[in-house]
Amino acid sequence: MSCNTVSVNKLLKTTDIVADSKPYFYLQTKWLEDQIMIKLQDSQTNQCYTGSVTIEQMKEAASELNIPYNEYYQECRLALTTYIALPGCSYKLDEEDNAFKVWKSELGSIPMLYMEIPLKSMRNHYDILDTAVEELHNQNKALSERVEKAHKFDEHSRELLDDYRLCVEEKNNLERRLLRKVAVLLNTKKQKIAELEERLSKYENVEGSKGVDGNDVTIDEDDGDSHDSGPEISRKRRKQIIESETEDEEEYNANTEPLTVPESVM
Repeated sequence: MSCNTVSVNKLLKTTDIVADSKPYFYLQTKWLEDQIMIKLQDSQTNQCYTGSVTIEQMKEAASELNIPYNEYYQECRLALTTYIALPGCSYKLDEEDNAFKVWKSELGSIPMLYMEIPLKSMRNHYDILDTAVEELHNQNKALSERVEKAHKFDEHSRELLDDYRLCVEEKNNLERRLLRKVAVLLNTKKQKIAELEERLSKYENVEGSKGVDGNDVTIDEDDGDSHDSGPEISRKRRKQIIESETEDEEEYNANTEPLTVPESVM
């Protein structure tokens, strides 16, 4: 829960009244850490009052109503800072008890006293008005600061948008330049590949013609060997015959030993 805050509102006493002129409370509430202070003015009597209730008293009231304190605190705060009475709630200024009372009733149930704040009269009828004017001034100041921040933000946003547009334009120009360079490079590569393919085709044609000429020469050499093989074989055979005759002649002309006849034969 937030503390040390001030609110000023025009509070309708009840939603059950059907009339052209409806009763209001001009209510100022100040929420502190240890208590809640109020100032109110009745639109019917123009009487002004001030009062307060401590946090301990609110805790006791929540305990008597069997309601968690945080829930009770938030509901009381909403009841005192709204502009129209909450459903089932009515507000009453009890002059006999000098208290500001909030009554609450569920559908089909008896109204119960939900909150009570002791009051005392005050003579300064302009205190609430001064507070309201001050609050309006503070709100106007806060609104002016927000508007100024919004203008600065818009200006900064426009600068960022201009920078973004420049960046996009530079990026597009860079992409176009790169695409032109890539196109030139691709065309150069294609031309180089075409030249290499043409040179390769010429080289293959030259190699094919050389291969045909080499086969013809080989065939001629083989034919020459086949023609010369007959005389060469005859010469080899003639040489072998001469060598054989020479060996026979050498064996025939070799020295002989005398023949010895055994004695038994004689």
